[in-house]
Formats: sequence, C-alpha cells, structure tokens
Amino acid sequence: MSRSVSLSARAAIRKLAGALARPLAGLVILSGCAYEVVTGSAMGTTYAITANCPDRIPNAAVAALLARIDTRMSTYDEASELMRFNRGPVGEWVPVSRELVEVVAAAKTVAEETGGALDPTVAPLVALWGFGASASQDKPDDTAIRTALLSVGHHHLRYRLAPPALAKDRALSIDLSAIAKGHAVDRLADVLRAAGCRAFLVEFGGEIRAAGPAPSGGPWRVGIDSPSGRGQLEGPIRLRDAGLATSGDYRQYTERDGRRDAHIIDPRSGRPVRHRLASVTVVAESARSADAYATALMVLGERDGRRFADDAGLAALFIVRTDEGFETLRSEAMADL
Repeated sequence: MSRSVSLSARAAIRKLAGALARPLAGLVILSGCAYEVVTGSAMGTTYAITANCPDRIPNAAVAALLARIDTRMSTYDEASELMRFNRGPVGEWVPVSRELVEVVAAAKTVAEETGGALDPTVAPLVALWGFGASASQDKPDDTAIRTALLSVGHHHLRYRLAPPALAKDRALSIDLSAIAKGHAVDRLADVLRAAGCRAFLVEFGGEIRAAGPAPSGGPWRVGIDSPSGRGQLEGPIRLRDAGLATSGDYRQYTERDGRRDAHIIDPRSGRPVRHRLASVTVVAESARSADAYATALMVLGERDGRRFADDAGLAALFIVRTDEGFETLRSEAMADL
C-alpha cells in the first residue's frame, strides 16, 4: 500500500530476539524485564512489534486495527473508503470516516508546507509510471504526463470533520502511500499503550514508532540500510518516544529502454525524481509526520530538502550519491540523534 523504504529495524529486532526458533513470536528476557517479539503481515507488507507489556502484546487488537485502516485507505481494495471517494462525483461531499479525513488533512498540510512536493492526489502519476494498483505497462510520453497532471492538485481537494467527508472540485484520485503506514504505526502505538505496555518498538513496512527504553535501558537504536546494497548500515539513530521513516529511490523502480525510473514521483513535474539524493530518513514526534516529510524531502532533493529541514527544524538524514560512492549528511536537528 505504500512506497518502499530502507530500514534495518527488522534486523535489529531479530538481533534483539537472539536465536528465536520461530519467527512469529518470542519472549526475550533482558535487564530484568520481559520483552515480547511478535511479527506478522497486513496491508501488503509486514510488521514487527517488540514490547514490554504487563500481559502479552494484544494481537487481536493489532490485527483488527490494521484491517480497519486497510478498509479505509487501501488503493488495492475497490471497496475501501478511499477508492469509493476516488470513484465519486466531482463537487459533492462524500461521507467517509473521521480517521480518513484526519490523514488526508495531515497530507494536505505537508503538501502546503513543501510547495506540493508531497501531494495526496498523485495517484494518476503513480499509475502512469507503472506503480501501484493501477500500474500502466506503457512508457508515458509528454502528452500523457500533461494529461495526468490535469488530475493532480491537492488544492482541488477539500475535507471537513463534522460530519467527516471529502470533496473535490475536479476529477482527482487520492493515494496515501506516503503517509498511511506512518499513521498505522502511530495507531498501533495507541493500542500498545491502551494495553499498558511500558516500552515498545513498532515497525510496519519500514515505518517506526518507539516509546520508553529499549531492553538495554537506553534508547532504541535503529540502523538505516545503505543504498549501496552491500548490507551496510548508516547510523544508528537513537530513538525514544519518537517516530522514524525512510524514503529511498533504489528499492522500487521500473526499467524501460535502459533507463531506471524510481517509484517516487514529483507531483510538480509529473516525473520520477532524478537527482543524487538516494534516501532520506526523518525522525519526528509521530511516525505519520516522519513518513510524509521523508517523501517530501526525497522529492525536494539534497539541496532544497536539506534547506527545508533546517528551516523547519526537522531531524533528517540524507544519503547522497557522489562520484566516489555515498555521502551522509544530517540536518541540524538530526545532529544529536
């Protein structure tokens, strides 16, 4: 349901769990506390939860939450709220859940702040370049790109909370891949808190939310995969009570006529990003914010993205291609993490 990211959180959890014989669940005793490890799959991706709870990780509540979000925000389920809106009429309010409205509102906020580098109405361009549920198999020409851009523009999308509904003043299709997983991670954190879990690390398709101390007693340490493809890690980044997300251009792409096009589309130009920035990792108060800003900074590129991060006080790590390999740069707010 969302873009590919490059995080080693799953590997970190496996290391934490040690020699677990079975991948679905395990109990780790460290520092006098019991940390349970549970993994699973949902929404077309996988998740891993490491938590110190008074009882056990509430698996049923986790599964119910992820199923609910999928029925609201999936672009692969024609019956989801999102797809129902995408098929809906122009100029009319379409009733949807408050949750969907809140995620759309958050995406629009980042779209406005970044000058459209993130745009929840990017769906026609995603499909045009061969990605997502409605992926085209044909290489787009300039005419097709210009036509698709006529159906893109977050300023043509409206929302209201009471009663919750969405509306569009021209034909638009929403794709929340750049924010929905982060939102799901934050809601999973709510489920764990409601169950009394005192500390946890949630990883869902690459997006992360951490709370409380790691089993070592210190912050959670998350390594970032290097775009080199050699299994190297950048970081680690220290997390406690924060969200983290990575956006990269090297995991998901199409190849046509000898040219590789990344799945990250610039909604302003209608074309895949083409610059030296290989990945961006953002740490924020919520995984939802980290998810959205990571994509926006990836679209902006190394120069404009780093400038935006510094101006906005965003903690961001940039991995940039150079003639010699890769260079890692940090925003001012990321320097101490």
